Amino acid sequence: MHVIYREVSIQDAYRILEYCRYHNVQNGGLFEVYSTPGQDIHMVIVNSCSEDEPLEKFRPLGSFSINYLAPGTLTLEEDDPHFDGADSRKYHVAAIKQVIDLLIQYARPGHTISFNDLPAISQLEKKAKRKSK
Repeated sequence: MHVIYREVSIQDAYRILEYCRYHNVQNGGLFEVYSTPGQDIHMVIVNSCSEDEPLEKFRPLGSFSINYLAPGTLTLEEDDPHFDGADSRKYHVAAIKQVIDLLIQYARPGHTISFNDLPAISQLEKKAKRKSK
């Protein structure tokens, strides 16, 4: 079930959408944008990769939707509190929220945002290293 994470003006929603389209995987960015034909609904997949890794190492971090519930809404899949999934899921959701917040604040033509130091991802990587020891 989708829940609203942020509500923005329709102009800001389009600004974020265009930023993600321009900074897509094919252009060396982190995003993949999928639009519903005949509707103004868009899903944005956010990929994760270290700066020094090749594009083939990209892996999906998570996704959010634009205009899914209403114009100008940025929505996420709600976590089922009874779902007994991986602990890392909460870090992925936190990272997607941080990506959305950065996009709202900084996504402008000609501006490049660095997503490499997201606190949620740093915590996930630290936790993985502790488990591997």
